[in-house]
Order: sequence, then C-alpha cells, then structure tokens
Amino acid sequence: MLAAMRMLRLLLFGLIGALWGGAASARCLEAPDLAAYQTASPEDFAMGATRSDRLGRVVAQVRVNGQGPFRFIVDTGANRSVLSQALVERLGLTSTGTGEVHSVHGVTVAPLVQVDSLHYGDLPLGVARMPALQGAVLAGEQGLLGVDGMRGRRLRMDFERNCIEIGPARGSARLRGWSRVRGELRFGHLIVVRGAINGVRTNLLIDTGSDTSLANNALRTALDLRLQRSRELGAARAYTAGEPILLTDSIFMPRMRFGGLVVRNVRAYVGDFHIFRIWDMTEEPTLLVGMDVLSQSRGMAIDYARGFVYFDIQDGPPTGSRLD
Repeated sequence: MLAAMRMLRLLLFGLIGALWGGAASARCLEAPDLAAYQTASPEDFAMGATRSDRLGRVVAQVRVNGQGPFRFIVDTGANRSVLSQALVERLGLTSTGTGEVHSVHGVTVAPLVQVDSLHYGDLPLGVARMPALQGAVLAGEQGLLGVDGMRGRRLRMDFERNCIEIGPARGSARLRGWSRVRGELRFGHLIVVRGAINGVRTNLLIDTGSDTSLANNALRTALDLRLQRSRELGAARAYTAGEPILLTDSIFMPRMRFGGLVVRNVRAYVGDFHIFRIWDMTEEPTLLVGMDVLSQSRGMAIDYARGFVYFDIQDGPPTGSRLD
C-alpha cells in the first residue's frame, strides 16, 4: 500500500535563529548564489537546511509570532498557510471566526486564528488569519507553508542537499543549467504548467504538499487507448482536511514530460475529485503532480513573479530516479 497522501486547497472567506547556522546553509548554494546571499538583506532573502516528513514532503523551519521555529510542510498547492490545532493551543491563539477549507474530497469548516507574524529565517511571510487543522492531514508536523507569502519571490528547493531558499524573484542569481518551463499563476499563486503524458497535452498542477499524483477523469479518457488501467497498485488513503478517503483506481503512465524533465513509470490515482471542480479543471486532461514525480529531479524552483518553474537536471538524475 502506498504512503498516505494529503492535499489541501484553501479558499477562505472574502537556520535556527536567523539562518539556522552558516555551515549547513552554505552547502545549499553554489558560488554565484552565495554572493547574492551575502549582499542581500535578511528581510529579503533566507535559506536553511531542511528535511523530509515521513511522506517525503519538504519541511521548513518557520517562526510564528516570534516563537519557534516550528516544522511546516512546504505546500505549493495551498493558497494559504495553516497551523496545527496543537500549535494554536501552544501559542495561546483563539479563534476569530471560521472559514472553508477545500480539499481533495470536499469542504470542511475550520476555525481561523489571527497570526501577527510568520517568518522563514528573518524573511517575513505576511500577516493573516490562518485556519487551524488537526488529524492526519499534517502527518505530525506543526503547519503548512502555503504560497500566500511568495508574491514576487522565488522559492528554491534542493532535494539533494536538503535545503530551501526564498528570495526576491527579480535580481536572484541565475539557475545555470536548470531546465525552465513557463507556467501560469492561478487561484492566488498556485502554479500550473503544460506538459505531455504519452503525447497527450496535460495541465500539470505543481503540488509539493502531496506525496502522490492525482489525475482527473478527462486525462484517463484521453489516455484510454494508449494505457492500461491498473488496480494492482492497491489502495491508498488520502488524508484531507476532513475524513480520510480511500483511493483505489489508478493509471500507469509510461512517460511524462514538462520542460526538460522526463519521468517514466508514474502511477496516479484517478477520480472526479472535488479539488478539480474547484479549479474548473474537469474537462481538460489534468494531473496534480506530487512529490513522487517532483523529487525525481535534483531540485526545483518556482518564480512567483514571472510564473516560471525550474528543474535541476544538469548533472543527470539522482540515484534511483526514473528520469531520461
């Protein structure tokens, strides 16, 4: 059985210390990037070592209201950041209302709490009312770091060196040798790119908050003459903002490509998921691309000013990957 999968989309109403310690951070960057880092203001640029959670998702150290740091899953598929209910209680925050949380299966009403400051290193990530969630959706971590604080910035994740860098998109050091694909920012800075799966043009939703990829029925229909449906993968549970759901229907995709990234032998679960309806992506072939695919590159970056997605494949695939 696959590891549990979590996806969250929020459509609400209406380095320990400064940089986690220089030695660990320095290993994240090449010389041109280090030069940019050394001249940047701590309020404009932050980087630090990271790790993965038990589902293979990237976890960042984030401070809330000056306290912490706390463990937040980096989720490029969530348009708002989230606190765990346990962290809300630890910080002594009280609900200021409720909001709708849209997930893979449906809508859940969650309490909202006012957060006065959210920081990665010394980099401010905005002030907002944030939903509080509990249960398996967070896999034991203390929050989700959504894309609401990424406006005008570039998020870079190095999967090999286990580090995260966030800085201004304009003026950032060039990612030399990285593959670039143009994307489109939708629904409050969620990133969508175009790719091909066995020759079928497909919308690809970049979601580092999901460990597994999901396909809509339109993609399965488009691939039906070329691919063989399979149930041999077994079932998986999708841990959403509400009750977990059981996923049983999957397709096998021998080859998918977006930009210079080519990944082989991908399996995705298929269904008429609520999240595709919210995004108005039920009619066009669409795949939500999780960390099972994204981590096959050495690193990934998203430019939230210009809508570009970058992949580090310059030295060939990491050990055990399925890249061409």
